[in-house]
Amino acid sequence: MNITYKKIFFILTIGMFAVPNFSLAQENLDQVSDTDIEQVENLINSTVETTLKEELVQGNDFNLDIVWKANTLVPFDYKGKALPSSLSSIAFHAIADVPNPDSLIYTWLIDDISSNKEGPELQGRGKSTFNWFTFQSPEFTHELRVFAQDEKGKKGSASLTIKTSKPETYFYIINNNIFTNSIFDSLKLRPNGEANILVRPFYFNLSNLDGLDFIWKLDGKEDKNSGTRKDILPLHISASALPGAYSSLRLELKNSKQKNNIFDRATANINIKIIK
Repeated sequence: MNITYKKIFFILTIGMFAVPNFSLAQENLDQVSDTDIEQVENLINSTVETTLKEELVQGNDFNLDIVWKANTLVPFDYKGKALPSSLSSIAFHAIADVPNPDSLIYTWLIDDISSNKEGPELQGRGKSTFNWFTFQSPEFTHELRVFAQDEKGKKGSASLTIKTSKPETYFYIINNNIFTNSIFDSLKLRPNGEANILVRPFYFNLSNLDGLDFIWKLDGKEDKNSGTRKDILPLHISASALPGAYSSLRLELKNSKQKNNIFDRATANINIKIIK
């Protein structure tokens, strides 16, 4: 062990065991650099995090799991999971492997801070469901923990991490109400050609498409959708269009019910190439 790590071990020992020799502690602190202090802090944080995780696994008398559902927009035939977006609600359910889970006393913690939610929403007998709203900023991560205990003192615990996602949208070519081909970057059409472009939004803080504003822009200018459905754009290429020419199509989707929420939005872009 070199000099630096001897100092770190000494300071860590003081922090963990609360040795009441403050003058000696200060003398050693004065001898270490900021880098040493940072290493100590990282070591302490890592130790605490590991201990908490071990507490959630070790000593459990029964299995406890958490399942969740986000109340965000996904296509009706989507087989995946709806992800939580900005300010969306999530329902968490604790699943206990016991004969009578409703008899358990549940305690919920979100980000280890419970001061903004009190009383029966956080703790109570049979409170196996917990509702929460995500923060506004995308990529923000929530840490959720739940503890359950029966009348005999047997306990279980579980934890999970939830991240706020960004809404997304994708283009598809649709023919006779059937869509199979997704459009990633470009679309090739001939002069006088036609195409119907389907929009499929994901993870907006909405229950249906009615709350979405569709703003189409062709070569930078706003283009009105002449179709009967707001999520399908009929596209017609002029007969005089020259092969080799390009146009750009852009869609901006906004939550019309939360106009001030700049994070509940999505965009998609494609290039249209005229071919022979």
